[in-house]
Amino acid sequence: MQAIRSFLFLAIAFCGLCIAMPGSAIAQSNNAAEETVRAVEQILKGVITSGGDQPADAEPGTAAESADGKPTAEGQTPAANVPAADPDAPPVPGRLYARLTEDAGALSSGVHWRLYRTTPEADGSFMTVASSDEPQPVINVAPGEYVAVAVFGHAVASRKITVEQEPFREAITLNAGGLRLTSLGFDGKALSPKVAKLSVYSAEQDEFGQRKLVVENAQPGRVIVLNAGSYHIVSQYGDANSVVRDDVKVEAAQLTDARIKHSAAAITFKLVNEAGGEALANTAWSIVSPGGDVVKESFGAFPTHILAAGDYSVIARHENNIYNRDFSVQPGLTQEVEVVAQ
Repeated sequence: MQAIRSFLFLAIAFCGLCIAMPGSAIAQSNNAAEETVRAVEQILKGVITSGGDQPADAEPGTAAESADGKPTAEGQTPAANVPAADPDAPPVPGRLYARLTEDAGALSSGVHWRLYRTTPEADGSFMTVASSDEPQPVINVAPGEYVAVAVFGHAVASRKITVEQEPFREAITLNAGGLRLTSLGFDGKALSPKVAKLSVYSAEQDEFGQRKLVVENAQPGRVIVLNAGSYHIVSQYGDANSVVRDDVKVEAAQLTDARIKHSAAAITFKLVNEAGGEALANTAWSIVSPGGDVVKESFGAFPTHILAAGDYSVIARHENNIYNRDFSVQPGLTQEVEVVAQ
């Protein structure tokens, strides 16, 4: 896997690159925004306690796995020296905006917002005071304390804000960058998403060795917006064992190009009565590694599978008879493997 990083000098250009996409990509971004809201459950406690910007960089995978919901209180109370929001007080206007880094300009599209009270309800949840899909929304809220959450693609960050009597303007720093993925065949050409599946996972593993899924079925060549941090990339070519894994680091306000190369080939199998003969139908196939592990099973006269380079055995079962043959897979070399029924 090769990664190429280039600094994005204008946040607005970065925003346009990420958001001005075909319909399916836009839908993916909107779904991610809704899913990200529950990340507040992970970060609200820290925001209420400490204040300031809180990007969700401690657990990058949380944003993509979350769904719309409200955070729970878990015993939190607002700061003693600042009154909680009074819903009966006259509203104060304010504007929210998000930026990739501290020194970047405001994002002009693709940002989704939620504003929560810091005082828990009777059931322990936090009320959503306002929500908006405007990049720089104007909100009118009563004086008091709130937590604002900004979502941009799969990046999420939050900030505790104190509203007083005067109009206000608050910024949230996302600390986010872009990741663009491409799966390559052995010849260096990009693989179609119809045959290659790309997924992004958290770099961290739990006590069971499992990673959190951040992005499933990532579209090759399109920018994925993520909180800065390390991620684990999985590229699966075909439906068998051509799987390449690698780690990549996303840096704030930078675009990382990750190109993942597969050493594999498409192999077609057929069972014949004699060399060069017609393939026999109703044949069950098992592809086995040198260690005896079953790599792939299928059924039919001409099954084709993409296999990682290496040595294998294939077992064909037909009319209560079993036949086998050893074969090797060379990277990029399409082959037809005949098994003679003798």
